[in-house]
Amino acid sequence: RVLSGSLLTSKIDQSDVNLRITSESGICIIGPEDDCLVNDSTRKPGQIYDVVSVDGIDLNVRYSGPDVYLEKFDILPVSSEEFLPNANWNVDVIKENQTSRFYYKINYKMVE
Repeated sequence: RVLSGSLLTSKIDQSDVNLRITSESGICIIGPEDDCLVNDSTRKPGQIYDVVSVDGIDLNVRYSGPDVYLEKFDILPVSSEEFLPNANWNVDVIKENQTSRFYYKINYKMVE
């Protein structure tokens, strides 16, 4: 039901290390490129998520933004009745030789 991730890097390298999350169909959901649906922090007055449509499903996307030493994201369906597609999600750490650690978690909801 929820895909979450955190990328930890040194403060010196935080501007040079970023995340890119794409759907199986190739839609860039989060990333530094202009064609990505979310490329800056989603935290704004009164909201923490941006709503984006990916492959016919409306998703809540929460993102800390780039250029932080702890880059975090959450992706989940807008509707509590919906599920994330059973598909391959691509998570790329965009960097050269900088040291970083990526942690992720996927929460599933059992269908009864």
